[in-house]
Amino acid sequence: MRSDTLEALENRFRESPFLKGGEVPRAEIDQAAAALGASLPPDYVEFVERFGGGIVGPYPIFGLRRVDAMGRTFSVVDVTNELRKQNWPGTAGWIVVSEDHAGNPIGLAPDGKVWIADHDFGQVTVVAENFEHYLRKKCLKMES
Repeated sequence: MRSDTLEALENRFRESPFLKGGEVPRAEIDQAAAALGASLPPDYVEFVERFGGGIVGPYPIFGLRRVDAMGRTFSVVDVTNELRKQNWPGTAGWIVVSEDHAGNPIGLAPDGKVWIADHDFGQVTVVAENFEHYLRKKCLKMES
């Protein structure tokens, strides 16, 4: 990730440490990817390694460490598998890394793009070109 993205994340989590989970070893991330049957993009891997998961701006970012402020749902593996079982539109090939305030899943597609499946409108649309762009644009409200 870009240094200014990491700096913005570090600053937010320094101010509110209860909004992040904690570091995750790469081996554990690799196990999660295998459990999901997918490769994870490097920017998402870096986020999970450093922060474990968290709340960034108004959105949860699912990872592999519990974030108390997030409630009981925090595991990217559990959330992704649950939505796949429900046959939620669009999520069959995604890694579900976030959700909006209406509970619509936000996921990483195999091509690295970030999508949202909006149940109210019945649409699946791109929200960002990659995970870092999603963090910058939607969560941190930074210029691209």
